[in-house]
Amino acid sequence: MPSAWVHAVIDLIAYGRPYFDLHKEKDKPHELLGSNHRIVNHDWYQAYGRAWNFCEPFPSWIKESIRILGNEEGADKAEEQMVWIDHDYIDKTWDALSDPDRKYWEGFFAWVLLSPKILKDWAGVDILNGKIQTIINNHEVWESCPELKSEYKRLYNYVKAVIDDKILQDMLERYGQKKYISDFS
Repeated sequence: MPSAWVHAVIDLIAYGRPYFDLHKEKDKPHELLGSNHRIVNHDWYQAYGRAWNFCEPFPSWIKESIRILGNEEGADKAEEQMVWIDHDYIDKTWDALSDPDRKYWEGFFAWVLLSPKILKDWAGVDILNGKIQTIINNHEVWESCPELKSEYKRLYNYVKAVIDDKILQDMLERYGQKKYISDFS
């Protein structure tokens, strides 16, 4: 199972926000159930092979249900539902990886998180100015998201504290991230 911070970095890339608390809530049963925690809060994970597979991870009916949710309860609720479902997809993907591959991806996601220029230029997430790039009517728009700065800072501080793994530190150095960014106060 990937750490909540890995899920959060993937969401930062995909949605422009980390949804760190959502992932911690989803995996809360891990405290009691350990690796069997996916029997709770992981319906999409459990539906693998019946409702979805890696060739079609998000069938049209699930996309339509999210579209309807967005129309009825707003875009934020729809996005949260996408994040909830994506969590299970990422868990299932993570299960298929070897330990060295998992370590590689952890290093990559840590590097992306610690690279504001990459986040802005590649993912369309400007954590320094609190803006998320979107396309509206075929036009690029940078939408203001003031809470992004504090959400990023929290995730950044968490990852900085947990990256005590020598392999991850070596990977970050090889990626050119010799020291952590320090200007997020």
